[in-house]
Amino acid sequence: MDTETRFSYRDLMLLASSPSDEIRFRWLFATSHLDRRQIIEDAVDSISAEFAETPQHRKDRSEDGLTIDVVTSLKHMGFQATHDEDIGGHCDIVVRGKGNFLWLAEAKIHKAYDWLAKGYQQITTRYSTGMPGQDAGALVIYCKAENVKGIMDKWREHFAGVFPDAKVADCATSPLSFVSTSTHPRSGLPFRIRHIPISVWHEPKEGESRKKKAATIEDT
Repeated sequence: MDTETRFSYRDLMLLASSPSDEIRFRWLFATSHLDRRQIIEDAVDSISAEFAETPQHRKDRSEDGLTIDVVTSLKHMGFQATHDEDIGGHCDIVVRGKGNFLWLAEAKIHKAYDWLAKGYQQITTRYSTGMPGQDAGALVIYCKAENVKGIMDKWREHFAGVFPDAKVADCATSPLSFVSTSTHPRSGLPFRIRHIPISVWHEPKEGESRKKKAATIEDT
């Protein structure tokens, strides 16, 4: 290949062979913090879709184990991502970018809604700065039970009751996520959190029935 060959942004997007490639190119050419935030959220959605295809390999993973998988995937997409970085404490997911851009996420396995509320408080009051370019993040929720929509609907209702000062809105890009905005206690600026579920539920009922049937036959 001619080393002087030039590619436009459109050329690169046409060359992209996977969602990861598309995200990598978009990230390289992002010109605003708003663009960077949207690209990261799209990346997490892409990772969520990938995880949903392989729940049998992830259903027994720990909270940290699943989060490390997410961070590793973000790195492969070209992000400067870290796990458990010390920013006001040990933050689960940290992504840095140009112009002092900083996006943080706390990740929790869904056990009880108060546990999720604790994660929200950690990201908003402990880890984040709330400064320009650092005014958005996410609560990543690993769902090991069925009916993600039901889990998120109940979490949204619980969240509105526990944090009445936060404004809650539908997510424009996913029917399973929602967005909350509140005044950041440190900066006084609006702080946006996207609540993102990642399903790792796996219960092969048909296969389990076959095993039980086989065990019954052996016992007779």
